[in-house]
Amino acid sequence: MRKRIQYLFILGAVAVTACNRQLDLAPEDTLVDREVFKSEAGSEQALAEAYYNLQEAVTSNIAYTIGDFTTPNLHHTPFYDAYTLGETTPADDGVLAVWTNYFKAINTANNVMLKVQQYGNFDEAKEQQFIAEAAFIRAYAYLDLLKLFGEGALTNQLDGPGLPLQLTPFEGYNTGDVIPRSTCGKVYEQIVKDLEDHMAALPETHGNELKTRSRATRGGAAALLARTLLYMRRYEDAADAAKLVLDKTPALYALTPNLMQLFPRNENGSAQNLTPEYLLAFPVSHMVSSSTSANNHLGGTYYFKRSFWVNKQFLDAFEPGDLRASQLIFQGDSIHNFEMLNELTTFKFNNSLGRDNVPAIRLAEVILIRAEALARTQGVDAEAVALLNDVRNRSVPAATPYTTNDFASQDELVTTILQQRRFELAFEGFYRYDLIRTGQPLRQPDIPENKKVLPIPQIEIDISNGVLVQNTGYK
Repeated sequence: MRKRIQYLFILGAVAVTACNRQLDLAPEDTLVDREVFKSEAGSEQALAEAYYNLQEAVTSNIAYTIGDFTTPNLHHTPFYDAYTLGETTPADDGVLAVWTNYFKAINTANNVMLKVQQYGNFDEAKEQQFIAEAAFIRAYAYLDLLKLFGEGALTNQLDGPGLPLQLTPFEGYNTGDVIPRSTCGKVYEQIVKDLEDHMAALPETHGNELKTRSRATRGGAAALLARTLLYMRRYEDAADAAKLVLDKTPALYALTPNLMQLFPRNENGSAQNLTPEYLLAFPVSHMVSSSTSANNHLGGTYYFKRSFWVNKQFLDAFEPGDLRASQLIFQGDSIHNFEMLNELTTFKFNNSLGRDNVPAIRLAEVILIRAEALARTQGVDAEAVALLNDVRNRSVPAATPYTTNDFASQDELVTTILQQRRFELAFEGFYRYDLIRTGQPLRQPDIPENKKVLPIPQIEIDISNGVLVQNTGYK
């Protein structure tokens, strides 16, 4: 099966552009593979495609926004009712697009990992770095897929059906080599392995701030590992992984004091600097041309409130004086969001072109991961409270910092940390999964538990001749 892959040059400059050069990466084309992957420049271009495909997977369709619009954080148009009500079908085009885009990213990463190892003839350390970056991309994609499609992945049912673990370049269903779904536990194990085995080969930085904040680093891998371990309920390990990141503050990472520097207003889609709070962002604002088809839909969706807008009741849930409510959430006017003037939107995605530095991993999340993990293992822990304050005090400067005396129990502290996750990470695609993993309803009345995962696309089941099995409750 021949695969034509369009190379993108995200890695060599402060831009992501489409290149006219086409490259066939099919296994039989070993000569072409050898010529491309033997050099550092060619291998880096292939790696750029993997990053690009991951960016497309995350920012297109519903993959990012479903984490909020299926919760009380957002309202949405009737078009998205099926996702909220648990009525999505295996024939849904949005579900197919999510599945396909993420596995495209995984396949490209697999190509890089295999072909650099086979044909690379340049600096060994750089070869291992590229392989490690591809492993990070694969881990990121698999974790997102597992949250969406893994039956029981967020409720500690590790023996539930997860995903097909495609760890080599896909050669097509016509080979007869169709991979069945591994358990959620096995998929988690592979994600952890990809991150732990390759973390040391990743650099601390990539030479400039854009590259450092838009490519995998050792800190970014540790943060993604912490996120994974939190979902696995391996809380001690999650706390340790998060500490690997926090030990690099403030030298490499730091909370941005000003929220409007963290999420600058950017109505015209111009390039924006990434602050040291970002461990990973998708730098769509650095696209040279929208013709590359990498315009994510997030900016336009929020900017014009065409699909989603902020629930006013969610706004009321913030503490008085919380800058996340007053600075990052606003009502439309004749300049901003003029299509639905009476509805609320967010400056986290704030320009009409949909071109923005999409948050993927921020230091604030890592801080709250360690706080939650410590609270769940140590009870009312002083460090957990201090970390909670680090995030809360930036946005509620007039509030009295919490002390351990403010929490009568472990549960109270955990609940408060989860509340801060909701406020801090709002609209960044986390809340749905926090509700599921903590046993809280997604809505009132709630949808059935087996509908809190998406169906496997029917076309994938059909073409696999039934090797891929459907999630429970879908026909």
